[in-house]
Amino acid sequence: MDSETAIEVTNLSKKYRLGTIGMTSLREDLSRWWNLKKKQQSPATNYSDKSIENSQLTNERDFWALRDLSFSIRKGDVIGLIGANGSGKSTLLKILSRITEPTKGEVKVRGRVASLLEVGTGFHPELTGRENVYVNGAILGMTRKEVTNKFDEIVDFAGVSDFIDTPIKRYSSGMTVRLGFAVAAHLDPDILIVDEVLAVGDAAFQKKCVGKMQHISLGGKTILLVSHQMPLIENLCSSSALLIEGELKGHGKTKDIIQKYYDITLPPKLLSENIIDIKERQGSGDVILSEVNIYDKNKKVLNGFEPGKEAFFQLKFKELRKINANITGEICLSVNIDNSSNQRLAMMSNLAISSVLSIKQLVCKGVLLKIYKLPLMPGKYNLTVFLGREDCVIDWIQSAFSFIVLDSDYYSTGKSQIKGHGDILLDYTMEHGCDE
Repeated sequence: MDSETAIEVTNLSKKYRLGTIGMTSLREDLSRWWNLKKKQQSPATNYSDKSIENSQLTNERDFWALRDLSFSIRKGDVIGLIGANGSGKSTLLKILSRITEPTKGEVKVRGRVASLLEVGTGFHPELTGRENVYVNGAILGMTRKEVTNKFDEIVDFAGVSDFIDTPIKRYSSGMTVRLGFAVAAHLDPDILIVDEVLAVGDAAFQKKCVGKMQHISLGGKTILLVSHQMPLIENLCSSSALLIEGELKGHGKTKDIIQKYYDITLPPKLLSENIIDIKERQGSGDVILSEVNIYDKNKKVLNGFEPGKEAFFQLKFKELRKINANITGEICLSVNIDNSSNQRLAMMSNLAISSVLSIKQLVCKGVLLKIYKLPLMPGKYNLTVFLGREDCVIDWIQSAFSFIVLDSDYYSTGKSQIKGHGDILLDYTMEHGCDE
């Protein structure tokens, strides 16, 4: 391990025994090992004891939370750790923080580590906020004088000055997280490890946290950040690692790792149905929608779109019967976007933009619908497709196809619009004053 390496992990694995009470600390692991050892050495064990023991063994099975991880992190790196729930992210952070020990492999950490892994991490509930600040400082190897010099800054950042002499057990989860982050970030750690707990804080506090982490990284300190907020990871982390079911599946530029995560967890056409077999459709059925695909500008099949980027929908049609030649009128094709509550968000029609379509060309070539800058919030959406002529419905399917809009840095600020306040993203500015 050279002097420029902050963390080095070699062949790291962690096993848990399912069917028993979960144990994560070194003390508990040692206690469990000692009790099993005593049982094995005991010369007298009655039949009922064996039955119980065999029953326990029958119900237990090994679960490998991490499998043979090897990687290194340089000093001053800001690394994002990406993965679905249950992928092993929290287990890895606990090992790096020395909260639990690995089953196999080796971890080398150079420098003081400050961790914020869950609400209340490192806090004693019976001690006051003030006392916990000093205890955490002592754990990090700081003198009382060093903590005192930082104390006012910590309390001001956390915004808990009125409650600093109140026992932590009386704090709300938000207050506990604010103080926990303030302590971890201000007591001069060489390595700062932050799990998803920032999601507990409000938007203003999250903004302060991001600013503080940026300041820490500029000071040459190492940050390891876990979050499901991809804009935060993309804005703050120069590189990221991807964990899938306890295995390291990628390590590199953050944008590439985020895309790889989506490629693995949301494979192309995962959400599409076999449209040609949908029975709940209206119309004559002479020509029917048979397939929908989504592409990027390079014609790569996607699993989802990024907001603010180009979106291509390819619609294919199949002719089941010849269209009645006596029916006149322009062909109308409308593609409508609905949200997950089936509320109509947008309608796109060839008639509105004076684009002339023909049934023959629909069947031969299909239609390519291009949205130049997709203005949708992250989430799941449905396409409703209508094909018809004047006074004649040919094919009409509600929610024919589902697609996902992925979380992305739409505003290039590292922040997402708050969910639950609409589905549309607008390009806008907001500032003091107005034009005269």
